[in-house]
Amino acid sequence: MARLPNNARLWKERAEIDYIGPFVKGWAAFNAWFREEAGSRRDRTGIEYVKTHANPVRSEIIPLLRPRENGPDGRPRRDTEDAQELKLLIADLHRFLENYQIEVAREDDVLERITFTSVAIRQRVQLPQFTVSRAITFTVNRQNGQWISTVTNRGGQVTATITQEDYDEADLIVHPQYVGLSQTMQGHLRGLYQVCCPRPMSNLLVGTERPIVAGDFEFRCTSEELFFGLVEVIYALRNSLLHGELQPDERAFRAYEPAYRIVMRFLSCVR
Repeated sequence: MARLPNNARLWKERAEIDYIGPFVKGWAAFNAWFREEAGSRRDRTGIEYVKTHANPVRSEIIPLLRPRENGPDGRPRRDTEDAQELKLLIADLHRFLENYQIEVAREDDVLERITFTSVAIRQRVQLPQFTVSRAITFTVNRQNGQWISTVTNRGGQVTATITQEDYDEADLIVHPQYVGLSQTMQGHLRGLYQVCCPRPMSNLLVGTERPIVAGDFEFRCTSEELFFGLVEVIYALRNSLLHGELQPDERAFRAYEPAYRIVMRFLSCVR
């Protein structure tokens, strides 16, 4: 009689005591909906549609994520029951993700932790990008697999060219040609370089926005950014599960209960 591998045995033992199955079914329904709405079979196109186009999920969820408003007495008004419930689910999801490291493989096969403290909420910009200050042009581009940052003076003469094999801000700022620029020029080039980051990450719990209180946590981002992050985190959990990075550990499975309930809340917006 064939023996089950250890991972397979662990999955079998947990098959009926976790939210993995309900999450997969809920995601399948959500996936089918946004593919139809976006008119594309590409998941990324559908995810961006949910985040940035007018649709019932975006329209109904974002208002539930707003910071509390003050009443006439100056005290914060209570959230609606729907807003409280969703924010508590987000708090649970954040807590579970911080207590146990769940990872997902990026397109380049590098493992990335799933967390609200480092989440890519926006797509990369199209290259090349440039900015002009006092007739000096700063350009960042990617050609032939290399990152090329240039500074061109008002006469069209290139005064600095910085070539890198990979996007690396730490490497940029110690490059001799960068060091040779004035502080003002360094600031312009570095700012443009950051805009061009191929995977811009955001910490949704750090910032200057009014706090969005979710359980014991405060998210210092806009309600739209929290919605973006929520969609991306749920999608990453789906990818970790279906692509094989998820470890069959009870601590990992805990994250899938609030994830499942959030997906079902998304689906409740679609009538």
